[in-house]
Amino acid sequence: MENLIPLLLLLVLYLVPELLKRRKNPKDYKYPDIPDNVPQPSHRPPIDIISKPASTPITDVSMEAPKSWVTSPKPAITMPAPVNVPHTTAADSPWQGKLSPQLIQNGLIFSEIIQPPRAYRPIWRRPK
Repeated sequence: MENLIPLLLLLVLYLVPELLKRRKNPKDYKYPDIPDNVPQPSHRPPIDIISKPASTPITDVSMEAPKSWVTSPKPAITMPAPVNVPHTTAADSPWQGKLSPQLIQNGLIFSEIIQPPRAYRPIWRRPK
């Protein structure tokens, strides 16, 4: 008897809405009719695109700055003397020409084999 109540509750809450949903026939969507020629309003005047006039830079300055704004001239900046750095070549790697894709693949496989099991290596590091 105590198992009957959850079973009836499951039946009422899950199966009945599913059965009612399947019983409905879905309506096919009907697209609205779109006329070929859409009439344009005749009472509106046509829109003229007017470009903005190009702004001219102001070249005529008739005002002078007040004497309180005048600052002392800045000292001339002198550049340091040029430094000659001798051209060096990159050191040749001891692995140059010795690595192949197959050798790298074998190295990855063996590194996973030699390491401790993954269960002992945490994925996320814990802050100390």
